[in-house]
Amino acid sequence: MGLGTGNRGGSLTIESGDAEPSELQTFEISDSAIEAQESLAVDHQASLTSPAMIEAVIQSVQPVESVDPSVAETIAGVIGQSVAAGGGSSMGFAEMSLSGRTKENRTRLAKENGGSEESELAVEIALAYLAEHQLNDGSWSMMYGMSCNGECEPSCSGKDPYRYAATGLALLCFLGAGKTPDDEQYGTLVSKGIYFLQQSLRTKSDSAYWVGTEASAQMYEHGIATLALCEAYQMTQAKELKDSCQLAINFIVLSQYKDGGWDYHPGTPGDLSIAGWQVMALKSAVAAKLVVPQQTIRAVDQFLDKTRSGEFMFKYRSAKPSKSMTAIGVLLQIFRSKSKDARAIEKGIEYLAKQEPSRSDMYYDYYATQAMFQYGGPLWKNWNYKMRDYLVRTQTPNGHMRGSWWFDDDHSNKIGGRFYGTCMACLILEVYYRYLPVYGADADEFRF
Repeated sequence: MGLGTGNRGGSLTIESGDAEPSELQTFEISDSAIEAQESLAVDHQASLTSPAMIEAVIQSVQPVESVDPSVAETIAGVIGQSVAAGGGSSMGFAEMSLSGRTKENRTRLAKENGGSEESELAVEIALAYLAEHQLNDGSWSMMYGMSCNGECEPSCSGKDPYRYAATGLALLCFLGAGKTPDDEQYGTLVSKGIYFLQQSLRTKSDSAYWVGTEASAQMYEHGIATLALCEAYQMTQAKELKDSCQLAINFIVLSQYKDGGWDYHPGTPGDLSIAGWQVMALKSAVAAKLVVPQQTIRAVDQFLDKTRSGEFMFKYRSAKPSKSMTAIGVLLQIFRSKSKDARAIEKGIEYLAKQEPSRSDMYYDYYATQAMFQYGGPLWKNWNYKMRDYLVRTQTPNGHMRGSWWFDDDHSNKIGGRFYGTCMACLILEVYYRYLPVYGADADEFRF
């Protein structure tokens, strides 16, 4: 992962740490390309700390501006037929993953798939740490000066809190552990986070977005926030979230470049790092039975071919192939129906296994761990032993920062800070039950 400098402090460019510095750049398009709304629909400084108030707020939430029923179907009709989720008699991958997050299944699957009592405890105290750093309006920030008076140093060194990406990452950690608005311990917290994202959407007639082209990391923030909101909708089936999710997904569809990828902003050639978040959001939307055009998904295959380097490696733009981009490429191929015995998958997994887990690049570790888990077998067991125990061993054990992680020698951590490292490490330790293996006997229907 690499984080460059952009228009609003540090630019949230979540790529491989082994990309060339010259490749870490942002791209601008005219503000007229996307209509900016006059203001956000929520006062970010509003205090929502009372549980009774939160419950009243959640119960009274109105959907964002309703979508004309024909809008989503019109978009799909223009670009191609929409993908239908969960077809056939088999359970889809995402549906299976949701069942894996229940309290009973989570414990069982963690044990069966390589977790340990220590790794599960690490997840729990990581969630407790994140809970302590939620802001009053339900959001999170990558700049801890906003929530703990700088007690979490070293923290984010940049000037941008990346509130939408930060909130999305934190929610993904709670949702990945099965914590929904109904959870006795964290229900109110999760509700506040979901409410913040939903009410912060800037709506247009056919789509909605969180930040416009004034943000240096527009599509990163949008992809992460959309993934979190769609997972929340999957897990709660809350009707008031459906339109919000569809509008956010529509923005991803409309922002895809003609090469099949996504860039920092709509309208310019994409890169694989940004595309990874958009594809995961689209897959979550399909599982939630939202409208996703088939042409959008097919174009992803074209983009993977464009970013491929040789037989099994992948690259960031025109840079040399890297282990981080290869991890993303391998995982997306698995989710796009490449068979387990395909040479590109086998060789890619073997390559990642030889690289071993990084001691500082959590972005690489996040994607590589998912790819290794999906593949399974001895290579996964060896990877998991090293990755799992390293994270358990390096988690802060005491004091105000108990439950968090800080990794030196990685530029991304200096921009994303302790918050970013903690979220990514927590998500890695949830791999055992967050997304069950695609190569399972009943999981083929998810790969679309």
